[in-house]
Amino acid sequence: DLDETLLMAHTVDSLAQRIRRVNATRESKAAELRSLDSSPNPGMTPEQLEERFQALGCEMALLEAEAALLQADFDMLDSYRRDPQCRVPVKGPGGQARMVDPTWEKARTSRGEEVARPVVRLELQGRPLVITRINPESKSTSVLLRPRAGWGALRDYLSGMEDVRGGAARKQRWEVFICTTAEKEYALEAWRLLDPEASLFPHAELASKRMLCVPHPQKKDLLNVLRWEQVHAQMLAEPQGQSLMVTDEMRASKPELDTAAMSVIIDDRADVWEEASRKALLQVMPFHPHKEAAALDMGAGSAPAAEYTAARDSEGELQRVVSTLRELRSKFYAELDLNIKPEAARLVSTGILEQYQALPLEILSPFTPMSQLLASSSFPPPAALGQTEREDRASDLRLLANDSTMLTSAAAAAAAWPAGAEKAAADTGAAGRGAS
Repeated sequence: DLDETLLMAHTVDSLAQRIRRVNATRESKAAELRSLDSSPNPGMTPEQLEERFQALGCEMALLEAEAALLQADFDMLDSYRRDPQCRVPVKGPGGQARMVDPTWEKARTSRGEEVARPVVRLELQGRPLVITRINPESKSTSVLLRPRAGWGALRDYLSGMEDVRGGAARKQRWEVFICTTAEKEYALEAWRLLDPEASLFPHAELASKRMLCVPHPQKKDLLNVLRWEQVHAQMLAEPQGQSLMVTDEMRASKPELDTAAMSVIIDDRADVWEEASRKALLQVMPFHPHKEAAALDMGAGSAPAAEYTAARDSEGELQRVVSTLRELRSKFYAELDLNIKPEAARLVSTGILEQYQALPLEILSPFTPMSQLLASSSFPPPAALGQTEREDRASDLRLLANDSTMLTSAAAAAAAWPAGAEKAAADTGAAGRGAS
């Protein structure tokens, strides 16, 4: 999954709405504080009243810090959107602002058309952010993305690049697919920015083999993700043909595939997946970078305990994902080496399989599916997310997805190359090729 799992993305409108929502919540806390302060009999003991005063003060300070971080991102994105050269103002140590120019990077739309996008990459206070424009011709498609801490380590583990950095030969650990409810043009660009060197798979495979965008209210389905290359090819060959997506009847007649049994889903939500897929879910805490940063900046002694603990745990969530994937892979291959390989060797040595050209898997003892290994893993379940916050983020995502320009114009026409952009553009689509 992308949003709230690996990154958080905002448009100017969604940031403005979030700022209004945080300020409104802060004002309600201030109203409660004034009411308690002016009431002659608030219905609390002096100790309870003092405790509530302190809690409200902490909550208001946290909301104020979150609003300030949101406002800073809004100012940068708004400047990028308005500036003819897509520059971003960044404050230096002395408070003086400097303008950061974009790099024009080559990318491809879902239709395979080449575009050049103005991309600004920054790291402020140790936290990376990227600003891009989905359709270079339309200012309204400007988006600010906050990648999650630990993504680089997770990407290096999955791709095997951590071996290279340690001086060993590269060995890719997992095949990677993306399944998201986000709009496709945005999702393609978000993944390109997350993996600019194409270390997990070539960018040319993204639209046709590796990424499935599921429209609301359809549920995500693991088998559909794994069958996407077949489905995509059939859609191109027969645009008016019947859908090849997995149905309940197909699932009933064809049990879980071996590839699905060897798969793990990483997502912050379970309710967006079909029931049959949820047993393979490694659910993570949702990523809320501004709230997380506000709590961490305030520290354990200042931020509310629950908020600070959640922010601290969320910051290390992807490191825990790496540890869990290592554990699952180790258990899988241990079972393969200890049980399945010796049994296969015995069957071959006895001559039972001479009539077969290849070893039929159905006569071997079945391996333990990842879903069972996951159930016994050491990965902790995520903390529950409040319903109000779920509704707030759903509203943010609707603002991000419902921009009609972003939905249509980026796919409809390739943007013209700006003067002098070709020389400076980074051909990220051909920058590297991951094992496939």
